[in-house]
Amino acid sequence: MRLLHNFLVSHTILPKLASQPSSSLFATTRMSSTKAAQFEGDALWPSAWKESFGEEIIRQRSTSEKTVLFCSWFCPFAQRAWIALEEKGVPYHYQEINPYQVDTTEIGGYTKKPLPLEEKRKQYPDFLACSPRGLVPALQVTEDSNAERVWESLPIIEYIDERFETDTKLMPTSPIQRAQARIWADFVTARVQKAYYTMLMDQDPEGQQKARETFRKEVATFSDAMAPLSEGPYFFGSHFTLVDIALAPFWQRFLWVGKHYRGLDVEGEDATDRAKAWWKAVSERPSFQRTLVGKDRLIASYKQYSTNEGTSDYAQGVQSALKKRKVSNGK
Repeated sequence: MRLLHNFLVSHTILPKLASQPSSSLFATTRMSSTKAAQFEGDALWPSAWKESFGEEIIRQRSTSEKTVLFCSWFCPFAQRAWIALEEKGVPYHYQEINPYQVDTTEIGGYTKKPLPLEEKRKQYPDFLACSPRGLVPALQVTEDSNAERVWESLPIIEYIDERFETDTKLMPTSPIQRAQARIWADFVTARVQKAYYTMLMDQDPEGQQKARETFRKEVATFSDAMAPLSEGPYFFGSHFTLVDIALAPFWQRFLWVGKHYRGLDVEGEDATDRAKAWWKAVSERPSFQRTLVGKDRLIASYKQYSTNEGTSDYAQGVQSALKKRKVSNGK
């Protein structure tokens, strides 16, 4: 826990790095054969960056297993599936997928510009066999030469919960709570995180503020649906479930990335007391901690979203919504 505490309270080095010309950090040419920074010692890993628990777990999960998680360390949707496997205690092989182009002029080589589908197929044939659209996460379980393949984060969590019988259950037992779990997990995806990404990608300060206000309202709505704190800190009280896993990776990004680029304060005015109590419990959970990567590299990986330069499917969806809003507002 001391390592986690020191890691969480450390100051980010991104402002210092961002103030330097990119040519002083890396070569100015793009090299497709160069890999984006993954571990300390990699060519594009700045010397001031520090690894966290996630990087070590990735190393540990490099051995062959019948269960393969196709994951990207920076992706909150992929982190959902990663947390679920750790929570259930399932042995698995972690297969890192970088669906984006590498740009050596960017910190860590990170971009939000996707590789063409055919290039993904060339680099990651097993992954494309598991995920037809080439999006993470994806999960493959092979038994007696038969492969079961699942993609999309929330269905993967339910599959993991049902496929692997352990004492840990990620879904409630009652039909009504199971339905509520799916409803509120979808609310996280459709409402809470979308307000956040709108704020992150909008370059208009007025638009950012409106998105921030929307974010606060969505967090308040989610908080009102949670069990009373007297029953436990999680969404359903004492039971850590699909809903908590759905929100946890995004909350980490609200805390670090949102604060860095937009001044979002989920430790203060931008979150409810109930949400803060929820986050304290979630952030201390071992399954979450084991999927937590280095703070500075996570922030760096979102730079092109903060400048609205990303061309991923997700980025294009947010950009389209921003353009429609500006047209309707006469801007």
